Amino acid sequence: MKHKIYILLLSFLSLVIDTQFASAQIIDAEGQYVDTTFNDNIDRTAEDFVIASLVIADPGTMLYSVFGHACIRLQCPAFNKDYCFSYESDAIYQNVLSFLAGKLTMGLFAVPIDKYCDLYRNEGRGVYEYRLNLPIKVKRELWRVLDKHLAKSVYLPYDYYHRSCAITAKNFIKEALGETKIKYNQSLYDYSYSAKEICKEHMKNAPWGKFIYCFIGAGEEIEKPLRGEKQLIVPIDLVKAWQQATVNGKPLLASEPTVLVKGEPQVVDRWFTPMVMVLILLVLSIANIFWKRPYFDWLMIVVQTLVGCGIIYLTCFSDLCCTDWNWLIIVFNPLPIIFWHWRQYWALPYAVVLVLWCIAMAVIAIWGHFIVCWSHIVLGLAFSLIIFKQKK
Repeated sequence: MKHKIYILLLSFLSLVIDTQFASAQIIDAEGQYVDTTFNDNIDRTAEDFVIASLVIADPGTMLYSVFGHACIRLQCPAFNKDYCFSYESDAIYQNVLSFLAGKLTMGLFAVPIDKYCDLYRNEGRGVYEYRLNLPIKVKRELWRVLDKHLAKSVYLPYDYYHRSCAITAKNFIKEALGETKIKYNQSLYDYSYSAKEICKEHMKNAPWGKFIYCFIGAGEEIEKPLRGEKQLIVPIDLVKAWQQATVNGKPLLASEPTVLVKGEPQVVDRWFTPMVMVLILLVLSIANIFWKRPYFDWLMIVVQTLVGCGIIYLTCFSDLCCTDWNWLIIVFNPLPIIFWHWRQYWALPYAVVLVLWCIAMAVIAIWGHFIVCWSHIVLGLAFSLIIFKQKK
Protein backbone atom coordinates (compact mmCIF):
# COMPACT_ATOMS: atom_id res chain seq x y z
CA MET A 1 0.00 0.00 0.00
CA LYS A 2 2.80 2.40 0.95
CA HIS A 3 4.56 1.53 -2.29
CA LYS A 4 1.51 2.61 -4.32
CA ILE A 5 1.20 5.86 -2.35
CA TYR A 6 4.86 6.70 -3.08
CA ILE A 7 4.29 6.09 -6.79
CA LEU A 8 1.25 8.40 -6.78
CA LEU A 9 3.19 11.12 -4.95
CA LEU A 10 6.10 10.87 -7.39
CA SER A 11 3.72 11.03 -10.35
CA PHE A 12 2.06 14.12 -8.92
CA LEU A 13 5.40 15.84 -8.32
CA SER A 14 6.51 15.01 -11.85
CA LEU A 15 3.33 16.54 -13.25
CA VAL A 16 3.83 19.71 -11.20
CA ILE A 17 7.46 20.04 -12.33
CA ASP A 18 6.55 19.51 -16.00
CA THR A 19 3.84 22.15 -15.72
CA GLN A 20 6.32 24.63 -14.25
CA PHE A 21 8.82 23.91 -17.01
CA ALA A 22 6.16 24.54 -19.65
CA SER A 23 5.01 27.79 -18.14
CA ALA A 24 8.00 29.41 -16.51
CA GLN A 25 11.38 28.27 -17.82
CA ILE A 26 13.80 29.12 -20.57
CA ILE A 27 16.54 26.87 -21.96
CA ASP A 28 20.13 28.03 -22.28
CA ALA A 29 22.76 27.20 -24.90
CA GLU A 30 23.86 24.02 -23.11
CA GLY A 31 20.33 22.66 -23.06
CA GLN A 32 19.90 23.43 -19.36
CA TYR A 33 16.75 24.92 -17.90
CA VAL A 34 17.04 28.41 -16.40
CA ASP A 35 14.76 28.74 -13.40
CA THR A 36 12.62 31.88 -13.72
CA THR A 37 9.89 30.98 -11.23
CA PHE A 38 11.09 33.45 -8.60
CA ASN A 39 10.68 36.54 -10.75
CA ASP A 40 6.97 37.33 -10.62
CA ASN A 41 7.30 40.72 -12.28
CA ILE A 42 7.70 39.21 -15.77
CA ASP A 43 4.68 38.55 -17.96
CA ARG A 44 5.41 35.16 -19.50
CA THR A 45 2.33 35.39 -21.70
CA ALA A 46 3.44 38.62 -23.40
CA GLU A 47 4.04 38.25 -27.13
CA ASP A 48 7.60 39.56 -26.79
CA PHE A 49 8.53 37.26 -23.91
CA VAL A 50 10.04 35.01 -26.61
CA ILE A 51 11.01 36.45 -30.02
CA ALA A 52 11.49 33.99 -32.87
CA SER A 53 13.19 34.71 -36.20
CA LEU A 54 14.42 32.97 -39.31
CA VAL A 55 18.07 33.92 -39.89
CA ILE A 56 19.57 33.63 -43.37
CA ALA A 57 23.26 33.87 -44.33
CA ASP A 58 24.45 34.78 -47.81
CA PRO A 59 25.95 32.11 -50.07
CA GLY A 60 29.71 31.66 -49.94
CA THR A 61 32.32 30.66 -52.51
CA MET A 62 33.00 27.12 -51.24
CA LEU A 63 30.94 24.16 -52.46
CA TYR A 64 29.40 23.54 -49.04
CA SER A 65 28.32 27.19 -48.72
CA VAL A 66 26.98 28.06 -52.18
CA PHE A 67 23.36 27.74 -51.00
CA GLY A 68 23.76 29.98 -47.95
CA HIS A 69 22.57 28.95 -44.51
CA ALA A 70 19.36 29.09 -42.47
CA CYS A 71 18.73 28.76 -38.74
CA ILE A 72 16.23 29.71 -36.05
CA ARG A 73 16.99 32.56 -33.66
CA LEU A 74 15.22 32.67 -30.29
CA GLN A 75 15.43 35.57 -27.86
CA CYS A 76 14.13 36.06 -24.34
CA PRO A 77 14.90 39.72 -23.54
CA ALA A 78 13.61 39.38 -19.98
CA PHE A 79 16.40 36.94 -19.14
CA ASN A 80 18.98 38.18 -21.66
CA LYS A 81 18.91 34.96 -23.71
CA ASP A 82 19.70 35.18 -27.42
CA TYR A 83 20.75 32.11 -29.43
CA CYS A 84 20.83 30.85 -33.00
CA PHE A 85 19.83 27.18 -33.18
CA SER A 86 21.78 25.94 -36.16
CA TYR A 87 22.59 22.56 -37.69
CA GLU A 88 26.34 22.43 -38.13
CA SER A 89 28.76 19.76 -39.31
CA ASP A 90 32.46 19.17 -38.96
CA ALA A 91 34.42 21.38 -41.35
CA ILE A 92 34.10 19.65 -44.72
CA TYR A 93 37.24 21.23 -46.20
CA GLN A 94 39.23 19.78 -43.28
CA ASN A 95 37.58 16.34 -43.50
CA VAL A 96 37.12 15.74 -47.24
CA LEU A 97 37.77 11.99 -47.02
CA SER A 98 35.37 11.56 -44.11
CA PHE A 99 32.76 13.54 -46.05
CA LEU A 100 33.12 11.35 -49.15
CA ALA A 101 32.95 8.24 -47.00
CA GLY A 102 29.75 9.45 -45.36
CA LYS A 103 31.38 9.42 -41.93
CA LEU A 104 31.12 13.12 -41.20
CA THR A 105 28.89 14.05 -38.26
CA MET A 106 26.52 16.94 -37.70
CA GLY A 107 24.23 18.20 -34.98
CA LEU A 108 22.10 21.03 -33.68
CA PHE A 109 23.95 23.67 -31.68
CA ALA A 110 22.83 26.79 -29.82
CA VAL A 111 25.27 29.59 -30.66
CA PRO A 112 25.09 33.06 -29.07
CA ILE A 113 24.02 35.55 -31.70
CA ASP A 114 27.25 37.57 -31.51
CA LYS A 115 29.44 34.54 -32.13
CA TYR A 116 27.14 33.36 -34.90
CA CYS A 117 27.35 36.68 -36.73
CA ASP A 118 31.13 36.83 -36.28
CA LEU A 119 31.51 33.54 -38.19
CA TYR A 120 29.94 35.06 -41.29
CA ARG A 121 31.40 38.53 -40.80
CA ASN A 122 34.87 37.00 -41.03
CA GLU A 123 33.90 35.43 -44.38
CA GLY A 124 32.37 38.65 -45.70
CA ARG A 125 28.92 37.05 -45.91
CA GLY A 126 25.78 38.95 -45.00
CA VAL A 127 23.33 37.77 -42.33
CA TYR A 128 19.65 38.74 -42.32
CA GLU A 129 16.83 38.20 -39.87
CA TYR A 130 13.13 37.71 -40.70
CA ARG A 131 10.76 37.93 -37.73
CA LEU A 132 8.39 34.95 -37.37
CA ASN A 133 4.81 36.03 -36.66
CA LEU A 134 3.89 33.24 -34.26
CA PRO A 135 1.72 33.25 -31.10
CA ILE A 136 3.63 33.23 -27.82
CA LYS A 137 2.39 29.73 -27.07
CA VAL A 138 3.94 28.45 -30.30
CA LYS A 139 7.20 30.34 -29.68
CA ARG A 140 7.50 28.81 -26.22
CA GLU A 141 6.83 25.40 -27.71
CA LEU A 142 9.42 26.09 -30.40
CA TRP A 143 12.03 26.69 -27.69
CA ARG A 144 11.10 23.38 -26.10
CA VAL A 145 11.24 21.60 -29.47
CA LEU A 146 14.70 23.00 -30.18
CA ASP A 147 15.88 22.06 -26.71
CA LYS A 148 14.72 18.49 -27.30
CA HIS A 149 16.63 18.23 -30.57
CA LEU A 150 19.61 20.00 -29.05
CA ALA A 151 19.99 17.21 -26.50
CA LYS A 152 19.76 14.27 -28.89
CA SER A 153 21.26 15.37 -32.21
CA VAL A 154 24.93 16.06 -31.57
CA TYR A 155 26.52 13.19 -33.49
CA LEU A 156 24.13 12.45 -36.36
CA PRO A 157 25.52 11.28 -39.72
CA TYR A 158 26.03 14.18 -42.11
CA ASP A 159 23.02 14.31 -44.44
CA TYR A 160 22.72 17.37 -46.67
CA TYR A 161 19.51 16.05 -48.25
CA HIS A 162 17.35 15.10 -45.25
CA ARG A 163 18.89 17.40 -42.63
CA SER A 164 19.86 20.49 -44.56
CA CYS A 165 19.56 23.81 -42.75
CA ALA A 166 16.39 24.94 -44.58
CA ILE A 167 14.66 21.56 -44.19
CA THR A 168 15.35 21.36 -40.46
CA ALA A 169 14.28 24.98 -39.86
CA LYS A 170 11.01 24.23 -41.63
CA ASN A 171 10.50 21.01 -39.66
CA PHE A 172 11.15 22.73 -36.31
CA ILE A 173 8.45 25.31 -37.01
CA LYS A 174 5.99 22.63 -38.14
CA GLU A 175 6.66 20.57 -35.01
CA ALA A 176 6.07 23.59 -32.78
CA LEU A 177 2.83 24.40 -34.61
CA GLY A 178 1.46 20.92 -33.97
CA GLU A 179 -1.94 20.52 -35.62
CA THR A 180 -1.85 24.04 -37.03
CA LYS A 181 -0.81 24.05 -40.67
CA ILE A 182 1.23 26.50 -42.70
CA LYS A 183 -0.85 27.62 -45.68
CA TYR A 184 1.31 28.20 -48.74
CA ASN A 185 0.62 30.16 -51.89
CA GLN A 186 -0.84 27.94 -54.61
CA SER A 187 2.04 28.79 -56.97
CA LEU A 188 4.28 26.56 -54.86
CA TYR A 189 2.27 23.54 -56.05
CA ASP A 190 2.08 24.49 -59.73
CA TYR A 191 5.44 22.98 -60.63
CA SER A 192 7.63 20.13 -59.47
CA TYR A 193 11.42 20.04 -59.55
CA SER A 194 14.01 17.56 -58.35
CA ALA A 195 16.45 18.50 -55.61
CA LYS A 196 19.20 18.36 -58.21
CA GLU A 197 17.40 20.84 -60.47
CA ILE A 198 16.69 23.18 -57.57
CA CYS A 199 20.32 23.17 -56.49
CA LYS A 200 21.48 23.71 -60.07
CA GLU A 201 19.45 26.93 -60.29
CA HIS A 202 21.23 28.29 -57.23
CA MET A 203 24.68 27.46 -58.64
CA LYS A 204 24.60 29.77 -61.66
CA ASN A 205 27.39 31.87 -60.16
CA ALA A 206 29.33 28.83 -58.94
CA PRO A 207 30.17 26.80 -62.08
CA TRP A 208 32.84 24.72 -60.39
CA GLY A 209 30.46 23.93 -57.56
CA LYS A 210 27.88 22.68 -60.06
CA PHE A 211 30.55 20.67 -61.90
CA ILE A 212 31.67 18.91 -58.71
CA TYR A 213 28.11 18.58 -57.40
CA CYS A 214 27.23 16.27 -60.33
CA PHE A 215 30.05 13.93 -59.35
CA ILE A 216 28.93 13.73 -55.72
CA GLY A 217 25.15 14.15 -55.68
CA ALA A 218 23.34 11.63 -57.87
CA GLY A 219 20.82 8.85 -57.67
CA GLU A 220 17.12 8.17 -57.69
CA GLU A 221 16.30 10.08 -54.50
CA ILE A 222 17.93 13.37 -55.42
CA GLU A 223 16.60 13.24 -58.99
CA LYS A 224 12.95 12.43 -58.25
CA PRO A 225 10.38 15.28 -58.60
CA LEU A 226 9.39 17.17 -55.45
CA ARG A 227 6.10 19.01 -54.97
CA GLY A 228 4.87 21.70 -52.63
CA GLU A 229 6.88 22.52 -49.54
CA LYS A 230 9.20 19.57 -50.18
CA GLN A 231 10.89 21.82 -52.74
CA LEU A 232 11.99 24.24 -50.00
CA ILE A 233 15.50 22.88 -49.55
CA VAL A 234 17.46 26.10 -50.19
CA PRO A 235 17.30 28.97 -47.65
CA ILE A 236 16.34 31.72 -50.10
CA ASP A 237 13.47 29.59 -51.47
CA LEU A 238 12.24 29.03 -47.94
CA VAL A 239 12.21 32.79 -47.33
CA LYS A 240 10.27 33.50 -50.53
CA ALA A 241 7.67 30.82 -49.76
CA TRP A 242 7.23 31.87 -46.12
CA GLN A 243 6.80 35.52 -47.08
CA GLN A 244 3.66 34.45 -48.95
CA ALA A 245 2.55 31.83 -46.41
CA THR A 246 0.12 32.29 -43.52
CA VAL A 247 -0.59 30.69 -40.15
CA ASN A 248 -4.10 31.14 -38.78
CA GLY A 249 -4.70 33.77 -41.46
CA LYS A 250 -1.66 35.88 -40.50
CA PRO A 251 1.61 36.23 -42.50
CA LEU A 252 4.17 33.75 -41.24
CA LEU A 253 7.20 35.88 -42.01
CA ALA A 254 7.99 39.57 -41.91
CA SER A 255 8.22 40.93 -45.43
CA GLU A 256 11.45 42.90 -44.90
CA PRO A 257 14.59 41.59 -43.18
CA THR A 258 16.75 43.18 -40.54
CA VAL A 259 20.42 43.29 -41.53
CA LEU A 260 22.55 41.69 -38.82
CA VAL A 261 25.78 41.61 -40.85
CA LYS A 262 26.37 43.60 -44.01
CA GLY A 263 27.77 41.32 -46.68
CA GLU A 264 30.56 41.90 -49.17
CA PRO A 265 30.49 40.84 -52.86
CA GLN A 266 31.44 37.17 -53.18
CA VAL A 267 33.77 36.46 -56.11
CA VAL A 268 32.67 33.10 -57.48
CA ASP A 269 32.56 33.50 -61.27
CA ARG A 270 36.04 33.34 -62.85
CA TRP A 271 37.01 33.08 -66.48
CA PHE A 272 38.48 29.58 -66.15
CA THR A 273 35.20 27.74 -65.78
CA PRO A 274 34.62 23.98 -66.23
CA MET A 275 33.24 24.65 -69.72
CA VAL A 276 36.43 26.47 -70.74
CA MET A 277 38.49 23.56 -69.41
CA VAL A 278 36.53 20.82 -71.21
CA LEU A 279 36.43 22.79 -74.48
CA ILE A 280 40.22 22.98 -74.36
CA LEU A 281 40.36 19.21 -73.79
CA LEU A 282 37.92 18.64 -76.65
CA VAL A 283 40.04 20.75 -79.04
CA LEU A 284 43.19 18.89 -77.95
CA SER A 285 41.43 15.54 -78.41
CA ILE A 286 40.45 16.50 -81.96
CA ALA A 287 43.95 17.79 -82.72
CA ASN A 288 45.53 14.67 -81.30
CA ILE A 289 43.78 12.55 -83.91
CA PHE A 290 46.30 14.06 -86.36
CA TRP A 291 49.22 14.68 -83.98
CA LYS A 292 49.02 11.19 -82.49
CA ARG A 293 50.68 11.94 -79.18
CA PRO A 294 50.14 8.80 -77.05
CA TYR A 295 51.04 10.56 -73.79
CA PHE A 296 47.96 12.78 -74.18
CA ASP A 297 45.78 9.70 -74.64
CA TRP A 298 47.26 8.15 -71.54
CA LEU A 299 46.76 11.34 -69.55
CA MET A 300 43.06 11.39 -70.47
CA ILE A 301 42.64 7.68 -69.71
CA VAL A 302 44.32 8.06 -66.30
CA VAL A 303 42.00 10.97 -65.46
CA GLN A 304 39.00 8.93 -66.58
CA THR A 305 40.14 6.00 -64.43
CA LEU A 306 40.78 8.04 -61.28
CA VAL A 307 37.46 9.88 -61.50
CA GLY A 308 35.71 6.61 -62.33
CA CYS A 309 37.17 4.91 -59.26
CA GLY A 310 35.90 7.82 -57.15
CA ILE A 311 32.38 7.52 -58.58
CA ILE A 312 32.35 3.75 -58.06
CA TYR A 313 33.45 4.25 -54.47
CA LEU A 314 30.66 6.77 -53.84
CA THR A 315 28.07 4.55 -55.52
CA CYS A 316 29.01 1.16 -54.05
CA PHE A 317 30.87 1.75 -50.80
CA SER A 318 30.27 5.23 -49.38
CA ASP A 319 27.60 5.93 -46.77
CA LEU A 320 27.13 9.47 -48.10
CA CYS A 321 23.50 10.17 -48.88
CA CYS A 322 22.18 10.40 -52.46
CA THR A 323 25.00 8.40 -54.06
CA ASP A 324 23.10 5.23 -54.99
CA TRP A 325 23.63 5.78 -58.74
CA ASN A 326 25.44 8.16 -61.03
CA TRP A 327 24.98 8.48 -64.80
CA LEU A 328 28.57 9.69 -65.09
CA ILE A 329 29.79 6.17 -64.37
CA ILE A 330 29.19 5.38 -68.06
CA VAL A 331 31.82 7.95 -69.00
CA PHE A 332 34.11 7.65 -65.99
CA ASN A 333 35.08 4.09 -65.06
CA PRO A 334 38.25 1.97 -64.89
CA LEU A 335 37.17 -0.56 -67.54
CA PRO A 336 39.17 0.98 -70.43
CA ILE A 337 42.47 0.78 -68.57
CA ILE A 338 41.68 -2.73 -67.27
CA PHE A 339 40.96 -4.07 -70.75
CA TRP A 340 43.45 -1.83 -72.55
CA HIS A 341 45.29 -4.79 -74.09
CA TRP A 342 42.14 -5.76 -76.05
CA ARG A 343 41.16 -2.23 -77.04
CA GLN A 344 41.04 -2.99 -80.77
CA TYR A 345 37.93 -5.10 -80.05
CA TRP A 346 35.96 -2.80 -77.75
CA ALA A 347 37.17 0.73 -78.59
CA LEU A 348 34.73 1.43 -81.41
CA PRO A 349 31.60 0.05 -79.65
CA TYR A 350 32.47 1.90 -76.46
CA ALA A 351 33.10 5.16 -78.36
CA VAL A 352 29.63 4.78 -79.91
CA VAL A 353 28.13 4.24 -76.43
CA LEU A 354 29.79 7.44 -75.20
CA VAL A 355 28.44 9.44 -78.14
CA LEU A 356 24.92 8.05 -77.60
CA TRP A 357 25.21 8.92 -73.89
CA CYS A 358 26.19 12.50 -74.77
CA ILE A 359 23.25 12.80 -77.16
CA ALA A 360 20.81 11.41 -74.57
CA MET A 361 22.07 13.75 -71.82
CA ALA A 362 21.92 16.73 -74.20
CA VAL A 363 18.31 15.92 -75.19
CA ILE A 364 17.33 15.63 -71.52
CA ALA A 365 19.02 18.98 -70.75
CA ILE A 366 17.28 20.69 -73.68
CA TRP A 367 13.99 19.15 -72.57
CA GLY A 368 14.43 21.01 -69.30
CA HIS A 369 15.73 18.43 -66.83
CA PHE A 370 19.07 18.50 -65.07
CA ILE A 371 20.99 15.26 -64.64
CA VAL A 372 24.51 16.28 -65.67
CA CYS A 373 25.76 19.71 -66.71
CA TRP A 374 26.88 20.62 -70.24
CA SER A 375 30.52 20.49 -69.15
CA HIS A 376 30.21 16.76 -68.50
CA ILE A 377 28.57 16.21 -71.90
CA VAL A 378 31.41 17.98 -73.72
CA LEU A 379 33.93 16.03 -71.63
CA GLY A 380 32.16 12.82 -72.66
CA LEU A 381 32.65 13.79 -76.32
CA ALA A 382 36.35 14.39 -75.71
CA PHE A 383 36.72 10.93 -74.16
CA SER A 384 34.81 9.34 -77.04
CA LEU A 385 37.43 10.72 -79.45
CA ILE A 386 40.26 9.33 -77.31
CA ILE A 387 38.60 5.91 -77.24
CA PHE A 388 37.76 6.02 -80.96
CA LYS A 389 41.45 6.44 -81.80
CA GLN A 390 42.23 3.09 -80.14
CA LYS A 391 40.10 1.01 -82.56
CA LYS A 392 43.09 0.21 -84.80
